Formats: sequence, C-alpha cells, structure tokens
Amino acid sequence: MFANFKNRADYNKDWPKGFDFKTDETCQNIFKPFIKEQLEELKTYDALRPDDITYIFHEHAMRVATGIKNTCLYMELGNNVANNMYRAVLPHDIGKKDLPIEIWDNAEKPTGELKAQRRTHTIIGAKCVEERFKDINHPFKTLMIDIMLYHHEQRDGKGTQGIPSDELSLPVQLASIVEAFDGWHIWRPHYGDRDISVPGVLKRMREEKGSEIFNMEFFEAFAQMKMEEFEKQIN
Repeated sequence: MFANFKNRADYNKDWPKGFDFKTDETCQNIFKPFIKEQLEELKTYDALRPDDITYIFHEHAMRVATGIKNTCLYMELGNNVANNMYRAVLPHDIGKKDLPIEIWDNAEKPTGELKAQRRTHTIIGAKCVEERFKDINHPFKTLMIDIMLYHHEQRDGKGTQGIPSDELSLPVQLASIVEAFDGWHIWRPHYGDRDISVPGVLKRMREEKGSEIFNMEFFEAFAQMKMEEFEKQIN
C-alpha cells in the first residue's frame, strides 16, 4: 500500500494551500486530538529511555515543526501553508514508539542493520495514520502520511525507500532538510568532537551532503534563516 502512495489520486506534490488547519472541522475535531495524543505517547516513551539522553524524540518533533513553520514564512509561502506544514510535521516520528526501546541510545555509531531497523519508524507511523483514518479522505491526512513516510529520502534516490527527487513532494523535500539539521545539531555519544554548532552543521550539510541529498534552493533558504537566528542570539 505504502510503496504506491505517491501514485494515489489525492497525492499533491505542491504546498498545502487547499485547506486551513485552524478552521477546517476535520483537522480540528479529528487530526488535532490525534496529534496531541501521539505526542503525549511519544513523550511517555521518551521517559522510559536513559536519563542522560540528549536526543529526545518529542522535543525533536517540536523543534522540527517549528523550523518548518519558520522556513515556510521565510520563503514567503504564507501563514496558511506554514501552519499546515507545522501541524503535519509534528507527528512525523510517532512510529519510533512502536520499536524496541533498546535500539536507540547506543554509545557507538549505529550499524547499517540497526540504522535500517530504526528507519522502519517511517512505515510504522504511516500505517498507524492510514489504519486509524482509513475512512477519511482529506488532504491533511495525505500530507501527514507523505512527510511521515518519506522524510528520510534523498534526492539521489539512495534514501530509506529509494524514492528519487522527482517523486518527492515539495513538503517532503523541505521537511527532510529541517529534520536532518536537527538530528545533526543535537549531540550524541558517537558524534565525539564533531562540530554541532549551527554554522558547523550547515557547513556539513552543504559541503558533505549537498544536492545529492537536499533540494539546495530550499536548503539555502533554511540556512539563511538559521544563520540570521544564530547571529541574533550571539549579538
């Protein structure tokens, strides 16, 4: 079912402009409570992890959603798109709480096999949404599943599920950038002395990853926004 998601009739690769989460009855009465519920469950899951962890999933979700919203506004996509994107990104990692808790907080760099197991959270989360709302046809559901399922894809088609750039929506291409930045900006034991400052992470993303992984037009807009935020903080 999910391998063919990109070919569904309701799949839209453009920015989510056709509804307003703040006023849409289905979003307010069905999807908003679901997102709140799922983030609370993710927070409970985080509480079972070691006390000294730095990469906390429910906090990561909030940072990424805020980064998405701010980037959309910076790109002048409008308040409606920014808010719709914010809401759709909040639950992007809910599949993690259905995986064994011991796979997340190893001191050493994860092996390819472990990384692949961790990345199944994308499919688990998408299945959760699809099964929970199987009788609902709404563009927000489509957007939420799209981001949840494909936020670890790469433009060169070498991501988790091998989806190339021409099959990735604009929301996914932006979400993958903001999500990756936050993941590399939070220190973890296997990072050692890696530079995880805002400039350091942006430099790594630009020079080591670049256009093979990211939409560079979106990346440079995000990077400029983050550097402006960073410079305000240090001045």
